[in-house]
Amino acid sequence: MTGTVLAPARSTAVSKKVLFPLLLVPMFLGGVDSTLFNSIAYDLPVLTDSWRLWFIDGYTIALASSVVLGSRLGARLGPGVTLATGLFVFALAGASPALLDSATTWTASRFIQGFGYALIVSSVASVIGGLPETSERTLGYSLWITTYAIGAGTGPLIGRAFVGMDAYTMLFWLPAAVALVCGVLATALLRGITLGQASSTKVDVASSALAFVGFGLFVAGLQSHGTAFGRLLATVAGCLVLAVFCTRQLRSRDPLIDVRMLSFSRLGAPSLALVVSSASYTGSVFLFSAEADSILSILPVSVLALCVSLGGFAFHKVQARFTAVHMLQVSLATCAVGLIVAAFVGLWPASFLIGLGVGVSMASGDAYLLGSVPPKDVARAAALQETALAVGAALGVAGFGGIFAATGSVVGTAVITAVIIAVVVAALRCNRGVFKA
Repeated sequence: MTGTVLAPARSTAVSKKVLFPLLLVPMFLGGVDSTLFNSIAYDLPVLTDSWRLWFIDGYTIALASSVVLGSRLGARLGPGVTLATGLFVFALAGASPALLDSATTWTASRFIQGFGYALIVSSVASVIGGLPETSERTLGYSLWITTYAIGAGTGPLIGRAFVGMDAYTMLFWLPAAVALVCGVLATALLRGITLGQASSTKVDVASSALAFVGFGLFVAGLQSHGTAFGRLLATVAGCLVLAVFCTRQLRSRDPLIDVRMLSFSRLGAPSLALVVSSASYTGSVFLFSAEADSILSILPVSVLALCVSLGGFAFHKVQARFTAVHMLQVSLATCAVGLIVAAFVGLWPASFLIGLGVGVSMASGDAYLLGSVPPKDVARAAALQETALAVGAALGVAGFGGIFAATGSVVGTAVITAVIIAVVVAALRCNRGVFKA
């Protein structure tokens, strides 16, 4: 993510038997969090109406607007310090709802927790990316994906089990306790790890704040909370703030997000696919959980999450046989078909189709986005990739949740979102020539 490497003097100081678990346990927590609260939002007694969406989206909005800032801070302070800081913030903010009793304070804590996780994920990416051996980096990334997928698959089951026992507060205490222990270990073992060329990295807090406010207002416009006119004003204001953010990035010599890469081009097209596939994933988890009331009824959501990793595996097996544009079109179309199946057939086959489609589209979008730029631009492309995934995660919950609140129907929401995805597939098809430019 940062385009830098770990200082050789410290890269092997920590045994891999200690380093990998210390890095991957937080990734498991992130995987659990990606589906846990999506799947039980309707069962948390403090949350009502649109606060359910804000409770989930607050986390992803903060993550989307600060993940690159976290990478910059890691380059300045060292990924070990940043990882420990992120874990402590994640733990304190994550435990806060267990002590609070209002939707507003719960949502505020989720915003703070999302910032903590941004520090965590950027630090883990930096440490794994800075390992000296290619085999170590490959192993680290593979374990990361697998660990995150397992966490995402178990999140709905954990949530439903504790809600069924009327012990939902433990869903705040347990992850916080694990993160706190990891933070103490990271402080003791990783604080000396540093990144090279840290002094050349600009920490642009103002740009991150603009992205946070602009994206937050834009998502507010998609929510079902408030009047239609108020939501329209929020959307317009969000677009204006994001326009200021983009202007600032265009004028910067070291932009937080290089928006010049965002035109509908060889990089813009896969970025769009990443946003849509990520939105399909988080939105489907939220939608399929809306009427779940037992561990058995939540199982399709776990299947969906686990099938995402299956889709990533399938991509690596067939990528040599098909072009990037065909992979993106077919995988997103599979998501759309999965939503139609969810509406008229059932959740079990739909979960398999959506998970497989999301996994393939994410893997192909990542591969094309990072593989079609010269080495000097990989760090900028990686920042764009991480941001696109986080933006999609927030838009999915807000979009699916807003449509569900308006229609009151899983069937109607699934059909409408399937049509939106089909429009994106058509746009990719009409602009498939950019992949050959």
